[in-house]
Amino acid sequence: MKIAFRTLIGLTLISQMPLGQAGIIEDLLAVPAIQALLGRQLEIQPLVQRCGDARFKQRNVKLCQQAEEASRLAKMPIELRAVMSNPTTAASMRELCLAVQAAPARNSYLCAELAKADSGFRAQMEQQRLEQENLRMQQNRESPT
Repeated sequence: MKIAFRTLIGLTLISQMPLGQAGIIEDLLAVPAIQALLGRQLEIQPLVQRCGDARFKQRNVKLCQQAEEASRLAKMPIELRAVMSNPTTAASMRELCLAVQAAPARNSYLCAELAKADSGFRAQMEQQRLEQENLRMQQNRESPT
């Protein structure tokens, strides 16, 4: 009875997971530019700092966004990045973490790190969306109609 109940809870959680957000880490790890930055980790922080300059960031929007994402990915444990960079193992990791939600193992290191990274990337995406929306509103106000 308990196994059936846990299975039902797990399936419910899976069905309620936002699909667009579930694979953000996997999607970012698949971007060649981000992979290249992660391969040169010593260059990430200076680049992120240069992106703090509004003029530089305005001229290099995509590069700065990728540098910020690579910086956040670089903070994840290397084991988790290795698992999440392969679509098959990433799906298995997510299934495993959902399966142990109701068990004492839910506090496992990699599942906890995955949950932390997912929430961090969701917050970052929301912040970027708000910044873009504010920029559009500002441009609409400034443009003569």
